Amino acid sequence: MQYHLKDLLRADHIILHLEAQDAREALDKIVEVLVRSGHVEPEFANDVWEREQLFPTGLPTQPFASALPHADPQHIRQTALAIGTLQTPVQFSQMGTDGSVCLDVHVIILMAIKEREKQVELIQQVIELLQSPGVLEKLVSATTREQALQVLHLAPTSH
Repeated sequence: MQYHLKDLLRADHIILHLEAQDAREALDKIVEVLVRSGHVEPEFANDVWEREQLFPTGLPTQPFASALPHADPQHIRQTALAIGTLQTPVQFSQMGTDGSVCLDVHVIILMAIKEREKQVELIQQVIELLQSPGVLEKLVSATTREQALQVLHLAPTSH
């Protein structure tokens, strides 16, 4: 089955102006959205955090850094995305580093991908979305989930 990023976006999976002391708290709150909708089991939060420690997901996107946390599918019931924009940025280690390079992340796109072989494709779609001009600014300044969803749906992508 081919996933199209825009088909996975839902208003009830968006948290705007999330307040969190650190990356772990932010991830736990975003995972909770997917637990409530039945897409993942509660254990998924620990899976994501453990993977983040080994393989950081922070990206130095402009003008705001973002993170694309994800984990293996054992606690995923159905593929889904959840998005959080942060009231105050939290630190994530930069992707492709040993964890020593930290970024102040403003946007987190949590990916729960049931089919492991679809991860790379979906990550590429998300990165393309985040690099679309104006998307991060509009997402961070959105005042409603519906407004944020519209920003994401209107962003130009090849998928």
